[in-house]
Amino acid sequence: MYFSIGEWVSFQHTLGFILVKNVKERKCLVQFGLSSEVDMKWIPVELLSSREEVRLLEEDIGELQNLAIELEDAEWYKELEGRVMK
Repeated sequence: MYFSIGEWVSFQHTLGFILVKNVKERKCLVQFGLSSEVDMKWIPVELLSSREEVRLLEEDIGELQNLAIELEDAEWYKELEGRVMK
């Protein structure tokens, strides 16, 4: 499984990002949306496509940092912090 937590992916033409990986079952929990219309689904990795070209606005990164805090994911928070400083 080559996807990372926090990585942007697409599934059926919908953009989302990976919250959790299940290596044993080869699935990722993907969150679609950043507002009150948030949807989360377990998706098999073979159905996901990487979207490394996605560029985030500074306020988007702030929202993702808030999510990283909620998920207690310090590593992802630090990665996002590095994106703000670039």
